[in-house]
Amino acid sequence: MNRYECMKRLAGKLKGDELFVISLGKMVDEWENAYPTVRSLNMGALGVECGTAIGLATALPHRRVICHDSDGSQLLDLGCLAVLGNRRPKNLIVFVWDNESYDSLYTNPPLPTETRGNVDLAKMAAGAGVQYTMTVRTYEEFDAAVEEALAANELYYIVVKHDTSAPAEQLHRRVQDGVEGKYQFLRYIEESEGLQIKPPCAVL
Repeated sequence: MNRYECMKRLAGKLKGDELFVISLGKMVDEWENAYPTVRSLNMGALGVECGTAIGLATALPHRRVICHDSDGSQLLDLGCLAVLGNRRPKNLIVFVWDNESYDSLYTNPPLPTETRGNVDLAKMAAGAGVQYTMTVRTYEEFDAAVEEALAANELYYIVVKHDTSAPAEQLHRRVQDGVEGKYQFLRYIEESEGLQIKPPCAVL
């Protein structure tokens, strides 16, 4: 499967008020093209997406939170699975985009991750206490998993096995850097939730 094609399929099934936490590398540009929105928080680092998504889902239990994570990122922070299994935020869906590679913008050829061997992240999440886990390998399985997760009010952990092929179409690069994107996301949360997260700068 191609990840960008899967992301476009996911984008077509969304309501329009979901919040997104996303990893780094090519994934960011693919999601930006599939579903451009200020509701995406680009973390720009490995090992922090799942934990951030848990916190966001816990803080805003009335909002659907979708985490776009990767195999490399999950392997860097396996402790988040224990938190997922105990907290079980019902408004969170975790997608682990697993191409069994560290496939960043700068790695050519991609380096293998441990999921290319015996490691099964969905089973590890289930062992940690996450009730709804699955691994999908076809577009049909992906579509079915997305529809099931979006229709439910439960935590879902979906490992998406995909290849490292490039999208069939030319993608534009994300314009915002991590800092700019963070503040766009923060201001959106403030406006949509009627909150003040970061107070105005002091007048000197």
